[in-house]
Amino acid sequence: MATLADVAKRAGVSVGVVSRLLNGDETLRARDETKQRVRAAAAELGYTPNYAARALRKARVGVIGLAVHDASNPVYSEIIAGAQAEAAKAGYALMLSDVNALATDDEMFKRFVSGGAIDGLLLQRAGTAADSLVSKIASGQVPTVLLNDHTRGPIGSVAVDDYTAAHLAVSHLIELGHESVGLLHVDGPRSRAARRRKGWADALAAAGLDAPASRVFRGGHTADEGYRGMRELLAAPEPPTAVFAANVLAAVGALSAAHDMGVRVPDDVSLVGLHDVFVADFLQPRLTVVKLPLFELGARAVTLLLSQLNNDPARHESITAPAPVMVLRQSSTPPPSH
Repeated sequence: MATLADVAKRAGVSVGVVSRLLNGDETLRARDETKQRVRAAAAELGYTPNYAARALRKARVGVIGLAVHDASNPVYSEIIAGAQAEAAKAGYALMLSDVNALATDDEMFKRFVSGGAIDGLLLQRAGTAADSLVSKIASGQVPTVLLNDHTRGPIGSVAVDDYTAAHLAVSHLIELGHESVGLLHVDGPRSRAARRRKGWADALAAAGLDAPASRVFRGGHTADEGYRGMRELLAAPEPPTAVFAANVLAAVGALSAAHDMGVRVPDDVSLVGLHDVFVADFLQPRLTVVKLPLFELGARAVTLLLSQLNNDPARHESITAPAPVMVLRQSSTPPPSH
C-alpha cells in the first residue's frame, strides 16, 4: 500500500505538503500546479489517506453521503433503507444525492467534500463519465464504497450475487420447458453486466442449449430502454419463447412493448426480471422476478465505510446470504407447445 512518502517522492515535494494537501488543510499555500501534481501522484499510486489520523485533527460531522443515478428508481429504496438503518445504529445521518448533479458542478462538489461536509460516500455507478469524476473527487478526500459493484481496486466495494440470480432466473424458464431464452442485458460497470450475462449463458449451457449473441439485446436500467430492447427482440426473425430482463425496470418496459406489439405475456412469451419492486405485483400480468438482498447491500456498504473511517483498509465483499430467490408470479409459464 502506498504511503505519504511514496506520494511525496513521486510528486517531488515534502511529506508535509502531501499530508496537509490530502487532508484538506485550507491554510496550505502551494501553487495549483503543485496541488495537481500531488493529487495525480496519489491517484497513480492508489494512495488512501489515513482517515483515523485525520479524524483526530478534525471532528467528524456524522453524515454519510449516498449518490445514485435517478433517486426515483424504486430499486434503490431497499438499498437506501438498509444504509439508513445501519447508519442510524452508528449515530450517522444519510444524505442522498444524484451522481449527475454532483458531476455537473464538480468544483462545488470538491469544496463540499474537502470542507468536511460528509465523512464518507456510498456510490452507485452506472458506467458514466459522471461516475468516474465523482468517485475520483470523493475517494481522494473521504472513504468511498461502491454499491453493487464487483470492481477490484483501491476503492472499497460490496455487491450482491448477480451471477447466481441470473442463473436462477434462466434455470426457472428452462425448467418450464423453454429452450430459447433471450436476454435484455444491462449497462453500467462491465463486471455487473458480464456476471448477469454469464449467468444467462451458463444456465442454458448446463441444459445443453445455445446462448447465441443474436438473442441478446440492450435492455438497460430503465423502462424506456427495456421497451426499445423488447421491441427489437420480438421483431427478430425467430424470437425466443422466453426473455430474461437483467433489470426489473427494463422488464416493466418489456412487458409494455409486448402488449403494444400484440404479443401476449406469458401465453406467447414468458418474462422474468431481476430485482423485486412493489410495482411488480401490480402489473398485468404480475411480474415474476428474482429477489436479491438489497437491504443487506445498503447496510453492509455502511459497515465497510465505517470500517475505513476507523483506518481499516478498503475491502471488496459479495453478499451471499440471504441468497437470491425466485418470486413466482404470472409472467412465466411453459411455452405454447407444452
